[in-house]
Amino acid sequence: MYAIWLTFSKNDRKYLKNIINNIAKKYNAPKFEPHITVYGLIDLEINVIKKIINKISDNHNVFVTKKIKIQQSNDLWKTIYIELEYGKELKLIYKNLKESFKDPIKYQFNPHLSLIYKILPTKEKIKIINQLDIKNKFKIEEMAILKFFPEIEKWKIIKKYDLK
Repeated sequence: MYAIWLTFSKNDRKYLKNIINNIAKKYNAPKFEPHITVYGLIDLEINVIKKIINKISDNHNVFVTKKIKIQQSNDLWKTIYIELEYGKELKLIYKNLKESFKDPIKYQFNPHLSLIYKILPTKEKIKIINQLDIKNKFKIEEMAILKFFPEIEKWKIIKKYDLK
């Protein structure tokens, strides 16, 4: 299974990775690359996926997304996350992916950037959120194909594609 990620400029990646790693270390949670999962999980041959992503990435420019607010939930994949503005570029990328991958999937795109993957008490999540001071804008520069595994530590980016 594969997922399609949007990844950040070098500076934003470093900034976000530092936040993710600090939270992961403090709460003994897995570390991971900062990303926005724009589409997943896809069960197709990797060459088919690569062709589709290559074509889509060629048609999209580098863009900036904005933070709406920091949220928490009981969903492991959204333990603590930054809710992002569902702007024009994100909508267009998601639409192109949805049209390109004809198989109906149950993935509902809700733009966000996860900061930790670990089941925690609500009180603890709120404490973490209250200690965070995160900037408001992030630059998206790449699309990536991720090989998905249930174990976060095994996730592997197969290929990255620069946006224009």
